[in-house]
Amino acid sequence: MVEQTDLENTKAKTTRKRATRKVLRANDSYDQIRDEVGDYLNVLHADYSDASKSSKNLKPGSNKWNQERRLEFIEYRLCWNNQINRSDLVNFFGISIPQASLDISRYIEMAPANLTYDRRAKVYLKTVKFKPVYPEICNANAYLNDALMHSTGHINPNFAFLDKYPSIATFTPPARVINFDILSNIVYCIQNRRAIKIVYQSMNTQEPTTRVITPHALAYDGIRWHVRAYCSLRNEFRDFVLSRIQSTGRIEAAKIDVNEDMKWNFVVSLHIAANPELPEFQRKAIEIDYGMTNGEVVFKCRQALLLYVLRTLRLSEEDERYYKFQTEQYNNDPDNNPKPQIPQIVLKNKNEIYLLQKM
Repeated sequence: MVEQTDLENTKAKTTRKRATRKVLRANDSYDQIRDEVGDYLNVLHADYSDASKSSKNLKPGSNKWNQERRLEFIEYRLCWNNQINRSDLVNFFGISIPQASLDISRYIEMAPANLTYDRRAKVYLKTVKFKPVYPEICNANAYLNDALMHSTGHINPNFAFLDKYPSIATFTPPARVINFDILSNIVYCIQNRRAIKIVYQSMNTQEPTTRVITPHALAYDGIRWHVRAYCSLRNEFRDFVLSRIQSTGRIEAAKIDVNEDMKWNFVVSLHIAANPELPEFQRKAIEIDYGMTNGEVVFKCRQALLLYVLRTLRLSEEDERYYKFQTEQYNNDPDNNPKPQIPQIVLKNKNEIYLLQKM
């Protein structure tokens, strides 16, 4: 049985190497490319299935990571659970009690003021002088991200440093349906610099259209996943919502240099400030909320994503026009129109940003 399994693993590795070759000659036949993509998808399906089974069978205690990772675990538990003991390390990493003692001793050497031993409870407690040794791991955003994944069931217990969280309520937008095979083909083309025929349902046409795209990146706007690609139908780089790709077809050699996507490569700086129309105490609250320095915070994004960023922050030209319209309606007839809510933030360099968005 072991020999048979080893033989199967060897065959799978050989197939994977063949299926993921990065160099395909421009004159390769369609049948050759189709067969190669078929092998690629079969291996991808098998790997995904094996990974899912392995993940389900894994239990806390099967993670024998290096000591640096265990020291991070000690600090994270100490910071958010306010205590740590040897059994926490033994149960999570599956190490021996002597090794757990050595790890805690090592952390005490690094940060003696961060913890104190409670002999009655037999645990190490967080002190008021606690200061993270690993601030990139032990910080507010890291904790909230872990808490969010825990609340939505998206965190693997083998990577969750905490065993308890407060009650959390979240809003999860309805999931967009993305076909596995379509995504696999798109990712294959991105990784191997290929072009692919797709059938796409745009919001601007009544019927789906067929076109050849050369994808080179994926993008997420906070709600939807997009693929960034050169479109042979429009002769320009565009965004395509992955869930609107109905099918994929022939894969061929790319004829476009994706490095020419200037909007993707150009990074834009948005200078955001508290709205000057707000009272001073509210402006101060917003400046604290966004961590502003000298009354502003600079947010960077790719030029290609400006549309989504401005819509999410409600800083688009459409948002600005709508607020002005509401204000005019209220000023002309305050008895029959609600007073518009003043936007919390404004874009200091809006003229520059709006110009870049239209380019």
